[in-house]
Formats: sequence, structure tokens, C-alpha cells
Amino acid sequence: MPQPLLSLVTRLLDCGSAGPAKPVVDQLVKELCEITGVELHPALFLDEGASITANGKAVSPTTAAQCAEDVERTRVFMQGVYTALQRKLETATVGPVQVLYAGTGPFALLLVPLLPLFTGQPLRITLLDIHAESLAFLQRLLVALQLDNSELIDQVVCADACNWLAPHHYDLIISETMRQGLLQEPQVRIFAHLQQFLKPDGWLLPQYIRLDLWLTRAGNENSVHHLGKIFQLDNITAAQIGNGNSSSLQGDLQIPAEPVQWRDLKLTTEICVLDNLVLRENQSQLTLPLYEKNIRIKPGCTLRYNYEQGTYPRFVFAYEKEPGSDELPLPDTREKSALGVYHLPRFWHKVQLRKRLSTETTRTHLALLSENDWQLDRILLDKLGVGLEPAMTAVYHATNMAEFERWIESNHGAALDPLIIERANCALLDCLENKKSILQHNNSPVLTETQLSHWDEQGYLIIPGVLAPHEAAAARTAIWDYLQMHERDSKSWYRPAGEMKKIMVQLFAHPAFEVARQSPLVRAIFQQLWQRNDLVVTTDRVGFNPPETAQWQFPGPSIHWDVELQAPVPFGTQALIYLTDVAEHQGAFCCVPGFHKKIDQWLAQQPKGVDLQKQDWSQWPVKPIAARAGDLIIWHQALPHGSSPNRADFPRMVQYINMYAA
Repeated sequence: MPQPLLSLVTRLLDCGSAGPAKPVVDQLVKELCEITGVELHPALFLDEGASITANGKAVSPTTAAQCAEDVERTRVFMQGVYTALQRKLETATVGPVQVLYAGTGPFALLLVPLLPLFTGQPLRITLLDIHAESLAFLQRLLVALQLDNSELIDQVVCADACNWLAPHHYDLIISETMRQGLLQEPQVRIFAHLQQFLKPDGWLLPQYIRLDLWLTRAGNENSVHHLGKIFQLDNITAAQIGNGNSSSLQGDLQIPAEPVQWRDLKLTTEICVLDNLVLRENQSQLTLPLYEKNIRIKPGCTLRYNYEQGTYPRFVFAYEKEPGSDELPLPDTREKSALGVYHLPRFWHKVQLRKRLSTETTRTHLALLSENDWQLDRILLDKLGVGLEPAMTAVYHATNMAEFERWIESNHGAALDPLIIERANCALLDCLENKKSILQHNNSPVLTETQLSHWDEQGYLIIPGVLAPHEAAAARTAIWDYLQMHERDSKSWYRPAGEMKKIMVQLFAHPAFEVARQSPLVRAIFQQLWQRNDLVVTTDRVGFNPPETAQWQFPGPSIHWDVELQAPVPFGTQALIYLTDVAEHQGAFCCVPGFHKKIDQWLAQQPKGVDLQKQDWSQWPVKPIAARAGDLIIWHQALPHGSSPNRADFPRMVQYINMYAA
């Protein structure tokens, strides 16, 4: 035996865990590849050498060789086989110890590298594989180990282990021809067939392969319920199956009756090679769990399982399912959630339908939605005080509506104020019933005739001091804290820890931002421009635009529209509040004044098929708007608008805010 190989095998037998074993296994695999000529990771590998048999997939020589890189599999199996050989040799009384290794692959890794340690022992080995190519590689290893003419090797056979007829009986039969969950490969059929060739006191290695079934709880990855063991492959069950009794391959388990939303079925594999040499969940590729996702299993039902044999062996599960969202009618807006909020069940249901756009039923449901459904969604989320973007992220990731409602409550310190629920419900019903609340003429106006004239002509206004200096400062502090930046440390301005999209900071919920959202002055301004008082305030994000440097350049958004460019463009507003003093060159808000009065005519003149958002804005009369911290800038949604590069020495910070008619 080559000295490096002998040293590696000896070291591996002394390793107690995967950590110290890894460098040993890596070097062992490298040496085996050099000896046999196996190319472990070819540049183009399509696994064309695999064979699909009547009893499952026999992996290709290349795939079989790659299995050697699974460190814990290699360590535990080799130590288990070594110990089993020692024990059998110690107790042998008549004749040599006969060993069959079925499914050797190109290395016969679990046994052949160990054989030089048993030179001169009464041991006879039969090596069997379905692929002649694997045995050709193996022959090179036998030559290198000086085993090709050794008495240790009884025979090398190219055959399918599922139907090969052995010439005698064996003390040990070794086979690792499996994937996790006994999926696809023929381990069960091989043991069921070969067990007839065991001596009365013979062993199968591994000693047992145990499969267990679990339920995972929706919304909690670590919360599982053990349903029970569904199968164990060992000497006894292999003999039963080989003799035509397949009762061990099927059965049923009772699902708990409590109304818990179980998310997935989890199938785990445990492999005991010998005694305490065990591969448990996630310790090897062979013991990775298998999942049946989004099962919607009905509480209290009976789950039935059955191992299907044939070209693709696998366990299949049958159980009663709760109806899916595409099988249930769309809730009415007036249906309340557990929190007592209208439209929330409908909103949740629509999102679940959009996750399943592939079904015809889903498409039919969505096609029946009324035109104001989006408006109802918008009112719902804004009245509940959650931003559109984080709400959509949360609802898509939530596993059930209760989890989504908990997320909504978490945005309000763990409990939702009944007044918020009442206001949301009133706004939703008003929208649903097309009620309009026109501003009464006796309401005291806050905008002067001069301001209204400027609004009419230019399409924007600067309203000074809607936030007091300390209120703007509190909002700035919230942004600094979220981004983990420091006002006096300019280097920190370019290392944001909070989530940003260009200059948009994905921070929506904070008490400092509620000051502007609940401001009577801000509401009065919007109401006067809209001429109605049923307005809903948005829960929007904030902005942070630091000065440009050689390493950081303004990413946008530059000039654009946030409205569908189709005439007639409807009335609508957009707004922001400067939280810092902003000069024209300090990343100021920019717009094209007065364009709201000509946009419909301009749209009519544009050629079809062009992207109207892509303009040469240098040819447009774009105006940067300077203002002080606490000032509100409000503009008609038809104005092209955007931010600009900050060429000053301090960031521009803003709070975005808007209102719209319910």
C-alpha cells in the first residue's frame, strides 16, 4: 500500500468528529483520484454514466466518487466497517470471514482502503458494481494496493445487486446505495434481495436506516412535532420485504387535532453503521431532511404513507388538505379580520392568489376584482400606519394572516389602538360606498390667495415651518440612528447599516414621523388643495442624500413622474418636508414648474412606443427648490420632479408625505 494512503486511513480511524477528519478525507480523496485516474469534477458533467434500473437509479462512477467528499459519511462508514471486520474476525470459528460489498463505485471507499490493515487475515472479499467503468477504476486501485493478486479478494463482479445470485453466504454485506429518505436509489431493494445470502449470524451494514416524519409549525422554523417513525431498514425488515411481506413499507399516523397551521412535512434520516457510529440529521448529505412544502394538512386527519418501489423509489404521503386560497371565495371587504379590521381578509386572500398565478382558478378570481380594490388596499395600509413596501414584504413572507396581523401590531408597539381600527374601517366603508366629503366653505383656509395663485400657475408650493425646529431635529435623529451614522462624522455617511434604495431610506414607522402625519396644519393644506376632507395620509419613507465624493456619486432618482403618463392626467399631490436646510446645490428637490397645465397636450404630441420617462432633461426648465428645515414642498403629480446631486458639504434629509382621497 502506498505509504501516504496507509497513513491517511490510519489517521481517519482515529478521528472522533468531522472537524479533524476533513483535511484527512480531502487528502485521501485526492490520493485516490491520482491512483485511479478519476476526474472528480469534470468541467462539463451531465451525469450521463448513471443507470436507471427497474429498482432505482445507479449513480454514475463520477457521482459515486464525489460521495467520498462527504466527510462525516466517509469517516463514520469506514470506522464502522473497520470495527465490524475486527469483530467478525475475532469470532470466526470455521473458514474465512466472507464479505460482500455491493455498489463499490470506483474507489470501494468503505472497504478497500482498509484491506492492507488486514493482510494475512482469514478474510475474503467480493466486490460488486453495476458499472464496468467503476470496476476498471477500482482495478487500478487494487493494483496500487497490491491487492489484485491477493487472497483477500475473492472476486470482482459486474452485476446488478438487485438480482445477482451469490455463490455462497456472507458474514457481512455492505451497501451504501442511497440518498436521504431512501429516495431514488435502490438501497431497500438491494438489502431485500441480498439478505438471503447472509449467514445466520451475518450482519447488514449499515445496521439500520431509520426514517421519521415531522410536522413543522407555520411561522416557526424551529417548532416541530414528531409524528413518529415510519420505517426502519434492517436485517428483519429486509428479510420481510425480500420474502414478499411489504407491510413495513406502509402505515398511517394521526395528525394532531388542535387547530395549528402546519406548514411542511419533514422526513428525516438516521443511519446507524454500527452501534454508536451513527449519522444523524444534517451530519451528511445522506441525512439532510426532505420537505413536502405548504401542505395545508387538515388537523385531526389520518396521514397515510407508502414506499413506492420501481424506477424511482420514494415514500409518498396522502392526507386531507385544507382548501387553498384559489379554492375559496374572495372575502368581502366588509369581512373583518381577527383584529376587527375591514378588508384585511380580502387583502390577505388576494396576495395568496397572486402567489399562485399559474392556476386558471386564480386568474379567474383576480379578473373579477373591481377597479377600486387597489384603492382599498392603499387606504387599509395607510390607515393602519404601515408603509406600502414593508407591508407587501411582510404579507408575502407571512405564513398565515395571524402572523401578518402580529406584524401590523408590532408596528404600533405590540397593540393596535381601537381608534386606528375605527378610522380605518370608516375610511374603507366610505370608499366602498363612494361617499365624498367635500370641504365646507366655512372652513378657515390656511393658504393665501397668493399661494393658491402660485399653485395654480406653477404647480408647487413651499409652506414654511410646518415642523418646528425641535420636531425636524427629532426626525433627523431617527434617520441618523437607523442608518447608524453620525452627524459630525462625514465618513459614516457612506456606510449605512439600515436598508436604502438609492437615496430612499426604508424607514417608515417612527414616532418622530407621526408629528407631520398627524399635523392639523399639514392636513389643512392638503384639504384646501384637494377641496375635500376625507383624505388619507400616507405612511411613507424618508430620504438621505449625502454630498458626492470621488467614491460616491448621486444614484438618483433623477427627474421622473410617479403617475401613469396617459391623458388626462388626474389631479393628485406629492410632497416632502425638508429636515435639513437645503440650498439649491445641496441635492435639492427639483421640478418643472407649470408643466401640469400643459401635460395633456404634450402627451398627445408624443410618438407611440417611446419611453416618456427617458427625456433629455438638460433641455427642460428644471428648477431646484431651496428651503429651510421644517418646510413643506408640495407639488402636482403631473410635474416632472426628482432629486439632484448634492454638491454641498452636508446631507439633504427629507420626510416624504402625501394625502389622497378615500
